[in-house]
Amino acid sequence: MARPREHLKNAPIVEAVLDFRVIPQEKVSVDRFADLRASIGEKYTRESSIQSIQARFGVVRGAPLESWQMQTDIGWRYKTATEIAQFRVDGFTFSKLARYTTWEEVSGEAFRLWNVYLDLAKPRQVSRVAVRYINRMLLPDVKDLGEYLVSPPHFPLPIPQRIRELLTRVYVEDDKRKASAVIVEAIEPRIDPNAISLLLDIDAFRELNEVPGDPGILAVFGMLRDLKNDIFFACITEKIVEIYA
Repeated sequence: MARPREHLKNAPIVEAVLDFRVIPQEKVSVDRFADLRASIGEKYTRESSIQSIQARFGVVRGAPLESWQMQTDIGWRYKTATEIAQFRVDGFTFSKLARYTTWEEVSGEAFRLWNVYLDLAKPRQVSRVAVRYINRMLLPDVKDLGEYLVSPPHFPLPIPQRIRELLTRVYVEDDKRKASAVIVEAIEPRIDPNAISLLLDIDAFRELNEVPGDPGILAVFGMLRDLKNDIFFACITEKIVEIYA
């Protein structure tokens, strides 16, 4: 495993997400989240509605079911070139796209917009918070993925040992932190035969039952970030860190 660092200068983060899930007040109107540029800042120049789609189709005893589809407005999305803020009936999500800056800057903007959401939606409860980081690492091709991953898949002979594509998903629980994480490792289909695109997607989260204005909720994000960092450096080798440090 790699030695943990506080920050990688050229971090391979393609998206960092801070997510709040809430139990809303009854009959919260989606219109509350429309036209927020005066509240969230003029840099958010693009806006669009967020919709949920439900559908049914299938066959029972050889006869087709009556199909239906329902589309519901659930919120509004605001964008800059590298930031996305989603104000929804069921919560608030902030995403920072590449190029990543610092945790302090990204979380600071997320928490600023979260306070705007609280003023608008006045949710009854915060039920879940999460930190998700998607890393895409473009690396020279190697015969042994153990040069990059601490625990690559291993197969007994005579199975061929050269891995062309990979997808693993693991759900882990951290009893000490009272948190959980979903870890996805993947090798994307190759475009360059001399290179691989390695994805490491870490979603760290905690279920809550908290009053929305409790300042302790924001502190949980720092803990989840620490869990995410522990997982990231535990999964990769120093060879990757040398490329992105």
